[in-house]
Amino acid sequence: MSQLFPTLIGLAVGGLGIALGGIVAFGLGRYFERISGMILACAAGMIFALLLFELLPESINAGGLIATGIGIIVGTFLIVRLEQFFHKVVIITDNPRKSMFIRSGVLLALGVAIHNLPVGFALGTGLINNDKIGLDLATTMLLHNFPEGFAIALPLALSGLSPISIPIIAGIVALPAGFGALLGSSLGIINSVLLAIFFGIAIGTIFLVTWHEILGHAIKNTRRVHLVTSIFTGFILGALFVQFVL
Repeated sequence: MSQLFPTLIGLAVGGLGIALGGIVAFGLGRYFERISGMILACAAGMIFALLLFELLPESINAGGLIATGIGIIVGTFLIVRLEQFFHKVVIITDNPRKSMFIRSGVLLALGVAIHNLPVGFALGTGLINNDKIGLDLATTMLLHNFPEGFAIALPLALSGLSPISIPIIAGIVALPAGFGALLGSSLGIINSVLLAIFFGIAIGTIFLVTWHEILGHAIKNTRRVHLVTSIFTGFILGALFVQFVL
């Protein structure tokens, strides 16, 4: 398989999901603030189901539980350290509320862009070594980036920025995914244990960003009954997607 194909897949799923989520966030206009928490909670539930029922079992089958666990720990540690760094960044405008929204959107965009590098790397290695697990990760990455695009664009829209920021953000976030896929595919056939570690890193980063940023936003903006219902609905939809689509 040519390295061009994994690279293009990485760029596509990295940018398309972000762009679609951003379009929805801006398109919902004055209504999105009211329902954003439910949408994000549902998306988080779907992502958790995809990780639990699809990517985790396939990673364990590829290289074992220990290798997968090591990857998850490494991915979790990387994201924790990145979040600690990002939250020290301060963005100042003439409006404190606008500054807060811009900072939130920019930090999440940077976090997603950086975490897309190991995910893209896992995507590239997967497409070279195992078409099914690589395409499954691409699907999960696309679905994962949609709510992230929504979460990124929501505070930017609330800050009053123009929708022209959507393609710019999508491009920035997509580049690490494409570069990671290029690096991953360039390694060719690799050891199954190493492959499981790479996928574990992807699982860990996706889980933690979903938990902290996507679900965290939903918890702050949704009633508990609606939150639980939305998460459960998304989880069931994700499980059905794994059963009948992947």
